[in-house]
Amino acid sequence: MKGYVPCIPLSDHQPYDVVAIIHTGKALKLQVKYATLKSNGTVEVRFRTSWADRHGTHIRHYAPGDFDYYAIYCPEKDIVLYVPNSLDCPKVIRFGKTANNQSCFVKWANDYLEFNRESSETIRCTPETVKT
Repeated sequence: MKGYVPCIPLSDHQPYDVVAIIHTGKALKLQVKYATLKSNGTVEVRFRTSWADRHGTHIRHYAPGDFDYYAIYCPEKDIVLYVPNSLDCPKVIRFGKTANNQSCFVKWANDYLEFNRESSETIRCTPETVKT
């Protein structure tokens, strides 16, 4: 994870999959998604979760406060995109050139290769001690 310290939540019932501690000691909650590259050079992500039980299939859309970022893995590019969890997060992210050379309102993959904001939560950075 690019030199960040990954932490796994203690419960499966959290809206995030992993917590990343970045160099400044900030904790970022991540929801991990898998998205394949389409023939038009884009990846689309459904920003929701779904599950099935004896009552049928359920779909829940994520809220902006559930976590900080989506970590979207694209296997064809072997790359992870970090998309902020906000109401205006992009639904389509483009790797390749557009067919009509459009550039306005295009969400380019290169803009999502790093975190661009920090969480309000801070983890105290203390050296780990080893008992001998």
